[in-house]
Amino acid sequence: MREDMFKVIVERPRWGSRSATKSKIRHDKCPDRTHATGHRLVLERTGWTKCLNENLAPLKRYLQAQVGRKWDDVFSDICAHLDTGSTVKMHVRTHIDDFVMRHVHRDKDGHLTGHPPWGRRGGPAGWHQDLYVDPDDGRLKRTEALCRKMGVQTPRERWRRKAPTPRDDLRRLSDRECLVRLKGIWYAVTFDRPPRMKKRVPCTDDDIVHALATGAWREADRWQVMHKRQLNKKELKVSRLQNDPSSSH
Repeated sequence: MREDMFKVIVERPRWGSRSATKSKIRHDKCPDRTHATGHRLVLERTGWTKCLNENLAPLKRYLQAQVGRKWDDVFSDICAHLDTGSTVKMHVRTHIDDFVMRHVHRDKDGHLTGHPPWGRRGGPAGWHQDLYVDPDDGRLKRTEALCRKMGVQTPRERWRRKAPTPRDDLRRLSDRECLVRLKGIWYAVTFDRPPRMKKRVPCTDDDIVHALATGAWREADRWQVMHKRQLNKKELKVSRLQNDPSSSH
């Protein structure tokens, strides 16, 4: 582990530091008090105080690079730079359990079971840590490789969003233009801006088709339809599209 690991980890300013008062003691407007410390003023006036905000990416990269080593040796290197003489260093050490399932044992049936400091114990399919300590040889290993060997999915794989299925009734030409089929007829639609559900959440194809089919775009706050026209025969031929008035979609 690098010698300046502690400085790299805690290089970020603490959350809520801008809410701190300029002086430690100020005159208080509360009739029952004459003075109040800055900590109390911040808590009463803003609702929060300063809290730790570590940059744990270097620690995570270090642990990923130690795969295959004895965990006792890895932990000894960490303790050499994050000793118990500092409250902040001890707090950083508690984040090791966010990346490594350290307490792993085999049950009576021979299955691996993790015992996290919090939450419920269970098998590798329920571990959110990317690494674990193998109880057989005491080495640091990857949870994903273990799950593949056991034929189970990791929580990250289960939670991963699947790519939406492309629709056959919508073609995006640009961020503000598209071709859409409404009740079997193809239209060219132009928006005043890229359609968005929220400030930074773009609309999906399903959202756009639903808004155009139901007229919900008229109530949208973040985008409007500027122009809409039916495609002529030449445009249908160039785009390899075909109208189907008998279709209700």
